[in-house]
Amino acid sequence: MLDLKRQNTKALSPIFATLIILAVVTVLFIPVFIWAAGTTSQTEDSWEASGLTATERIVIEEVSLKAGTASCTIYVRNIGKTAVSVDNVFITLSDGTGVLHVYSLPTFTTSPSSVVQGDLITVSFANPNLGFIPSANETYTVKVFTPRGVGDAYQVVT
Repeated sequence: MLDLKRQNTKALSPIFATLIILAVVTVLFIPVFIWAAGTTSQTEDSWEASGLTATERIVIEEVSLKAGTASCTIYVRNIGKTAVSVDNVFITLSDGTGVLHVYSLPTFTTSPSSVVQGDLITVSFANPNLGFIPSANETYTVKVFTPRGVGDAYQVVT
């Protein structure tokens, strides 16, 4: 026959068992929290830059590039919500032949240096800063870029 007598054994109470489980879970969670906090702080700057780039838009309205002269004027309008400036200009023949002319500040001047939504920037190359003389009856592609890489292209026939 089975002896169903109750033995007098001591065990942890449910309260102490719960406290031990909570302590173990907390200790295991700390490295995960530190890793997640580090990952978030590293990408916070990139998220901010992405947000600015997403609201940054420009359009080239007009390009004055005349055959036989080594000067050029580009009119760029800010159509985005972020203030913009221009720091790079590329000029090449539209058919892909010829030299790609790459310009960065201070090769050209901008007036004003940065603009808000709706305003116009004038990019000017004083003679002979253009570095080449455009040929007559050629189509050139002019590309303008902001410091964040947002840009626009415009084709002009000389």
